[in-house]
Amino acid sequence: MERINVGLVGFGTVGSSFYSLIEKHKNRLKEQLGVEICIAKIGVRDPGKKREYIPEGVLVQGYEEILKDDTVPIVVELMGGVEKPLDLISRALKAGKHVITANKALLSQYGDKLFKLARENGAELKFEASVGGGIPVIKVIQESLKGNEIQSVTGILNGTTNYILTRMTDARLSFKQALEEAKEKGFAEEDPTLDIEGIDAAQKISLLASISFRKWVNYRDILCEGITKVTGKDIEFAGISGFVFKLIATAKMTEKKAIVTVFPALLNRNHPLASVREEYNGVLIQSDFLGTSLYLGRGAGGSATASSVASDLGDIIERIRMKALPDPVGMPPVEKLDLFPQDDLQYKYFLHFVTDNKPGIWAAVTGLLASNGINIESVHQKWEDPVKLSDLYVLVDKTRELFVRKAVKEIVDSPGIHKSSCFFRILEG
Repeated sequence: MERINVGLVGFGTVGSSFYSLIEKHKNRLKEQLGVEICIAKIGVRDPGKKREYIPEGVLVQGYEEILKDDTVPIVVELMGGVEKPLDLISRALKAGKHVITANKALLSQYGDKLFKLARENGAELKFEASVGGGIPVIKVIQESLKGNEIQSVTGILNGTTNYILTRMTDARLSFKQALEEAKEKGFAEEDPTLDIEGIDAAQKISLLASISFRKWVNYRDILCEGITKVTGKDIEFAGISGFVFKLIATAKMTEKKAIVTVFPALLNRNHPLASVREEYNGVLIQSDFLGTSLYLGRGAGGSATASSVASDLGDIIERIRMKALPDPVGMPPVEKLDLFPQDDLQYKYFLHFVTDNKPGIWAAVTGLLASNGINIESVHQKWEDPVKLSDLYVLVDKTRELFVRKAVKEIVDSPGIHKSSCFFRILEG
């Protein structure tokens, strides 16, 4: 039986899980694919480090040997970071090797260049594991919905922030307490900045937007806000008003331009994503013929991500055997997608003003909102002690982002309003 050699670079949580999956299901994969998969070389920092279950001679230093080995047609990059993976993948594609990666940070920055290299050199660049962990959302968009026009993709794409917001809601933990718990359980990195500031989700939604709308989106160009400003008071009031907080990533076509955003949003309790809890991810896709479809699963972790990597490997092997490579349809194009102006975005808004407890504050806030053409839906004021600061909560009708930002700045600059005041958007549907 034919054997296909694979070079694996990176042997951390995901790399070791992928290796274990291939070894555990070697016979099943042989039956399904008609070839024997052999992890011929594993590139690591220290090949001298003892790993009892790895055959002798398989571990190599770095990735130079893998790149030079003509008997290895497929490279799996699971090393993390950006610069070294960029070098590895670029050189592998130039050598005509097919590449699988889970590196959304790399693809969101250099994907346009790497997909161009893949096309030019007749190679595949597969990346299912870069978004949603084990949820096959990329395959759904590229294959299952091939006959549909994708209208929007809305998702909870970061398990860390979803866990934090779930615990802040259910257990009434502070943001800091929920973050520490997430770290203890392994759901958050020691430095969680990319997650809690929304950058991880922005990188993922930019990739989903690129493959959905067939034009390239750079994550740095989109509206991106994290969850660090969400407080227990915000969550409590949202709950009273029938909403839950979620970090939502959205890609939607409108007026021939795309709305691509990431921000903490208030969802109605009946929204399909409102019940996605803890470390789970959920992706809601709207397409013209299928309509609404929902995909749920663990968004991170070694096993979930390894499952998606193995799926990509199976696809490449099948196409090699059919002599049907490369697949340019599966690669996002490099033409840039026009984004809808952020100032013109329109939502309903939840405004939270921290104020001095004195007469005239309510009137000042509502007056400035009115002068900016913003229609108020409801106002609620809460204080625990008359001598302490007060919380003023305002829900407003749909209006332009520009008007809300201008009004909030004017209000916060007014006497008796504190800088910790903030606003959040309400997502309908």
